[in-house]
Amino acid sequence: MLNDYDPRIRPIQNQSQPIYINTKFVPLGLIDFDTTLQQFSMMAYIRIGWIDHNINWTPRFYSATYSLRVPTRQIWTPNLILRKSVDGQGVIGDADTDRIYVSWRGHVQWVPEATYSVVCNVNVRYYPFDEQTCTLTFYVPGESVDTLELDHYKNVDMSECMENAAWIIVGVSRTRHVRDNNYNIDIEFKMQRRADFTTFTLVAPLLMLAFLNICVFLVPSNSGEKGSFSITIFLAYSVYMSMMSETLPHNSVEISFFIVFIIVLLCLSVVSVFYTIIQAKLASAFGNKECPINCFRRTVDRNKVVPVGPAGNLENTCVYTWGNFFDQLDTFLFGSFLVTITLITGIFFSVLLRNVTFDDPDLNFEPEATTRSMPFRTTVAA
Repeated sequence: MLNDYDPRIRPIQNQSQPIYINTKFVPLGLIDFDTTLQQFSMMAYIRIGWIDHNINWTPRFYSATYSLRVPTRQIWTPNLILRKSVDGQGVIGDADTDRIYVSWRGHVQWVPEATYSVVCNVNVRYYPFDEQTCTLTFYVPGESVDTLELDHYKNVDMSECMENAAWIIVGVSRTRHVRDNNYNIDIEFKMQRRADFTTFTLVAPLLMLAFLNICVFLVPSNSGEKGSFSITIFLAYSVYMSMMSETLPHNSVEISFFIVFIIVLLCLSVVSVFYTIIQAKLASAFGNKECPINCFRRTVDRNKVVPVGPAGNLENTCVYTWGNFFDQLDTFLFGSFLVTITLITGIFFSVLLRNVTFDDPDLNFEPEATTRSMPFRTTVAA
């Protein structure tokens, strides 16, 4: 039957009509999604079916043979291409290893399985609680809507897809559109990052370090440890930033709110170090002198007994010095920094968590017809 077969000619009786190609995309698992390189890789196979009018036989004349498996080079196959492929080619299938199932009525089914990798635009604004959308687009170059009709009339079957350790697929959709007079099939995946690992390894230590930073105002200024404590916290921020630079996605198009949060906490640490140094300098120069600033001075109890000196004046115990002022200022700054960090943290999480989908996705879609009730539009004449 294949002796006079020409794989260059579309296997349809009326060459003025387009040949109908039906596809069904079946994902097997998300292999990798590199947000730094913006590469999305999905392991899957595609069920590609059509009717070859040049192949049909009567099984009783051929030892009750109802089907054949032939190499892809021997019969006509659609040159299906993956758009925006990472390797720059995007050829679907392997002509050296793939085999095609052909029934005695001319029904042809081709199931190429591979890892499909495409370039995907990444938006890290809501990292680590971000959601990403990547699309796999298939088309047949060299054909037009007048010669080939590419379709995906059923929903994407997610029943065989395995879970990924880093991402949750929360939605899958397929659409067909015409681009450059050619049918294109878009398989769109909407994914949500699993933020548990990032929360325990990045966010939680950062919050602990932030609240530990405000404890510098509780250290007495005359202890000699206040400056070293504040500088140690600042150095801890620096080491933390160098570690996270290798973890966070490198994207300058969309600035992550998480990066802004880190910068704000780092600025507060710089302010605390600067204040500690200035305070140590002023306390060593004017610590025992009277302070004219009375905004933090406590009200003196008029019923309290105060010793009187020989000249009839109050003793030096009632003198409000710069040291007393700095002690009261530390208490005020401790409360102010505590409220500021709490508000910043609350705003940060409220902005990020509003983008999170908490419902468990149900991706076991039931196949449903859209425009066609049968995978093949035409039948082979008896």
